[in-house]
Amino acid sequence: MTDVYVISGFLGAGKTTLIKTMVRSALRNKKIVVIENDFGEAGIDAGLLKECSLAVTGLSDGCICCSLAGDFEKAMERILKDYAPDAVLVEPSGVGRLSDIIKICLKQEDRGLIHLKKTITVVDIRSFDKYRKNYGEFFEDQIAYADLILLSRQEEDVHEIQPVKAKLRKLNPEARIEADFWESIPASVFRYGPRNSGIFRLEMETAVSMKPVRIRSPREPSGKTGFIRRHFAREVFSSVTIEWKEPITEEPLRKRILRVVKHAEGEILRGKGIVTDGRRGLVFHYLPGSLSIEPVNIVGNQVCFIGTGLDEQQIRTLFREETT
Repeated sequence: MTDVYVISGFLGAGKTTLIKTMVRSALRNKKIVVIENDFGEAGIDAGLLKECSLAVTGLSDGCICCSLAGDFEKAMERILKDYAPDAVLVEPSGVGRLSDIIKICLKQEDRGLIHLKKTITVVDIRSFDKYRKNYGEFFEDQIAYADLILLSRQEEDVHEIQPVKAKLRKLNPEARIEADFWESIPASVFRYGPRNSGIFRLEMETAVSMKPVRIRSPREPSGKTGFIRRHFAREVFSSVTIEWKEPITEEPLRKRILRVVKHAEGEILRGKGIVTDGRRGLVFHYLPGSLSIEPVNIVGNQVCFIGTGLDEQQIRTLFREETT
């Protein structure tokens, strides 16, 4: 039976980087296939993983836990048939609920197709408080159902490691929490360990629905007495994908990205893209307060911004305007 690892984490936490690390270390010499779910139309992370000679199945323009549940199940069945891998690594959208991904995997586990080996959540310590405050419904779910929690960018603020670990422990008393550099974590940590009891509770649920659900409650915040509304990612977050075929060098690219970030309405939580400078590919990653642009051995033609309250036409115009 094929092992499945779900690599969860909010936007820009470092999920794709973790997959590259696991393939080099904990899963070395294993036959691996990755299911990559970019939020929006762009398959940028899938392109970066293919640079590592990995077999990647991309699901885009939606979220596995919402509109793409059926596509995910079909993709998994096709992968098992065509590749017969030792393991499948699932990287959901950064705004997806881990609990919903688990439910889909458990359905296939019940059919004897896969074994849900480990649920891993990556947490960026720099943005923990902000994202928990603003997007708690999604952010806390990713933490609560993890077997293993890995901290990222801890070297940038070592004083926050212990406070964040304490907050994580309150949200998830069971998970193993690792603050070490990922390359130094023993392979056994990734491959073995107890299953989160929250997953056992999910196994006991008889109805798995990918549609919005009404949950009984004594409160009535949504206009219908006795019920509260359950939000999906598409209702809170949006993405804008821009096709960019012209060669562009690093500095003009940087100026265009920062112009969008500075002037766009709403809040941009994540930006990423792969373009070409005419000789090679350039990949960029934007998080609030951080922008990196690096050369890569692949070329692409897509730029993607993810956030809340975004005006698609405005972002397209801001990015396409000539820089001075």
